[in-house]
Amino acid sequence: MEYEKKPTERRTAQQRSSRAAQVAQRRREERKERVRLENLRQKQTQKTKRRNKTRKRISKETLRRILIMGGIALAVILSMVIFFRVRHVEVRGGSYYTPEEIIAAAGTEKGDNLLIISRGDIAGNIMAKCPYVSTVRVTRQLPDTVVIHIEEYDATYAVRDGNGDYYLITADAKATEKITSAIAADHIMIEDLTIETPEIGSIVSVMAPEGQEIAAQGQLDALKAVLKAIENSQLLKQIASVSVPSSYDISLWYSDRFLVELGDTSDLTYKISYLQNVVDSQKTYATGTIDLSRTEEGKAFVTLDEE
Repeated sequence: MEYEKKPTERRTAQQRSSRAAQVAQRRREERKERVRLENLRQKQTQKTKRRNKTRKRISKETLRRILIMGGIALAVILSMVIFFRVRHVEVRGGSYYTPEEIIAAAGTEKGDNLLIISRGDIAGNIMAKCPYVSTVRVTRQLPDTVVIHIEEYDATYAVRDGNGDYYLITADAKATEKITSAIAADHIMIEDLTIETPEIGSIVSVMAPEGQEIAAQGQLDALKAVLKAIENSQLLKQIASVSVPSSYDISLWYSDRFLVELGDTSDLTYKISYLQNVVDSQKTYATGTIDLSRTEEGKAFVTLDEE
């Protein structure tokens, strides 16, 4: 007699079979996930090892470069300490100061390091202590020489301060020294302009009443302009004095023969150069006034004294 399973028993068996299959499937998936994670860990471990090896190589290479650079720096420092010492200082140009005076003013000494001395400091020291020097250029000649190139002012001009004392100034208005009235008479005299008592080696300033500072600066600028124009011409030895009562009323004396009225600072270079042509066109004994402040059609107004 065969036993026939009841429907309830059949359903229970099927459910057990389904659960077993699900469990088996889940276990397979878990094994796959473990395998995947293990592979991932192995790959990560291999990457970490490769990075560590690369870092070690980079660190060794960097260390090698640092050692090389350090060695070079040390060699440079040693060469600077041991070699390239100043043993000679040469002065080129100039005649007012002796080479010994220029070297003393420069402030550099034998034994100083040639590579680290300040050329700007040397030039500044000379300019401050030697007022007749107009420009300074300092060069190095390896292994042990400093060369100082100087230029001096071509001329100086006498001007009086508010105390009645005379000073010599350059074309750019730098005070060079205090002088006597007798010495002042041997220079081109600056008239109708009074300076503050200056510091030697510094640019002078014009005395002015309160509120007239701008006009005073205009006087000084006009003075510098006319002095530079004179120095750039061939008339330096013929000029006896320069008058600058204002920036628009400049005049000068050509020797003791002509009062030359220049007016303002416009076309100064032309006026000064044209002055010689006007003088040359007069008789050698002629005296009078040459007005270059209002030339018309390239002609100056000349008024001669009666013979």
